[in-house]
Formats: sequence, structure tokens, C-alpha cells
Amino acid sequence: MKKLLTTFILYFIICGNGYAFKDIKILEKIDLTVHADIKDVLNSIKDYNKNAVCEVSIVKQGDVIPTTARFSVNDNLYKLYDFFNKYKKPISFYCPKFNYKFNNKFNNPDVLGKEISLRFSICKNKVTKVDTMSFLSTSIYGTEPVILKKWISLFRNYSAKKPRKEVKEDRIRNIWVDTIFEDNKSEILYSILQVIEKDGLAYYDVSIIDLKKYSRCYL
Repeated sequence: MKKLLTTFILYFIICGNGYAFKDIKILEKIDLTVHADIKDVLNSIKDYNKNAVCEVSIVKQGDVIPTTARFSVNDNLYKLYDFFNKYKKPISFYCPKFNYKFNNKFNNPDVLGKEISLRFSICKNKVTKVDTMSFLSTSIYGTEPVILKKWISLFRNYSAKKPRKEVKEDRIRNIWVDTIFEDNKSEILYSILQVIEKDGLAYYDVSIIDLKKYSRCYL
């Protein structure tokens, strides 16, 4: 009985921690996480920025070029949600000029915010991939922005891998990438790319994807 109880406790601890990746928010002010429900995601984006305009994209059977449509998160989206419920193949979202407020190098929030590129994909109403791209000036945000420290902290919660550094004449690239969770249903890959240009502009591409759920949605 004691052995059985110990096994149960260990199983509970492992499973409880194992799915903690579902709480990883690349943009901490928005409830956009892997496996999140798309309705909750769009409502959260609306609460943060009601003026956000995004594109929804699907590839119809037999087509090569995707079919896209623009929408505002402040619109009445009931018809769109009805479509999501019926469509079982991948659906991609792209918000090209999404305004987000990062903290500067003095840890003070932006007044006006910064335009970033926000992409995410869903399959059967659940998020399978999140990707953000941004350009942050080192004069304002520093070479180690507050948000980068947050991204790295999240990464280190799941991985002990050291970043890969590539130094060239005009730029420095730092890359953190690892599979942070895997079982028979999911394989979660988390990556951070920082590129610091000689002119002081820094580029960031941060993504988290469930490789198994993302790829299987195309089958």
C-alpha cells in the first residue's frame, strides 16, 4: 500500500509539472499559450488592444495559395467562431502591426508601445503555435531587454541548454532552442532568437510550438 501511494504521488508531481508549459506566455499581458482556446485568446487580445487588426488564413483542399480575410478583434466574431468550430484543418492568424508595451532598459513601460508581428496557429480551436517578431533599439531597451530576461527565465524553467552564439562583423546572434516537453501526444519546442546589429537595432523572434499537434493537423 505504501509503495502504491508513493507511486501515485510521484505520478501526480510529474504530470502536474509536465504540462506547466501551457502557462508559458510569450507576451505576458495576453492569454496566448499553446493549447489555449481560440475564443479565449481573441478575447484576451481584445481586452489588451481593442484596435488590433489581424488576418485569418486557411488553405482550402486542392488550393496552393491560402484564402485570407482581415478582421478586427473588436468586431462581432460569432460567425467566425462558428466557422472555427466546424473547420478541422489548420487555421493561421497574423497580426502584422500589433501594438505591445515592453519595458525599457530602466524597467519603465513604453508610453506609446511598440509595433510587433504576432502570429499563431490553431487546430480544432486549440493553439498549436505562437510566434512573435519584434525590433527593439538597444539605446532604448538595452542589449538585454527586460522582456528577453523574461523569455530566458521561462526557457530555463524547462531546459539547461546553453545559448548558441554566432559572432559576425556586423551582427551577433544568440539562440536558445530546446524541446521542453514530450509525450505520445505532444512535443513542445521553445526557441528564442536575438540578433544584435552593429547599428544598435536588435531583432527578436520567439516561438513555442507543439510539433506533433501542428503537423498532424495537416494529415
